[in-house]
Amino acid sequence: MEEEKKTEAKRGDQEQEQEKTLSPTWAQECIEDIDDWIESQGIYLRQ
Repeated sequence: MEEEKKTEAKRGDQEQEQEKTLSPTWAQECIEDIDDWIESQGIYLRQ
C-alpha cells in the first residue's frame, strides 16, 4: 500500500514538472484552441 502511494506521488511530481515546461509556441497554440472553440460555438471572426 505505502509503495503504491509513493509511486503515485512520484508520478504527480513528474506531471507537475512537465506542466511547468511550456513549448515555445504555447501562446499560439492557446490562441488556436480558443479560435477553434469560438468557431464551434457558431461564431466566426473575420481575420
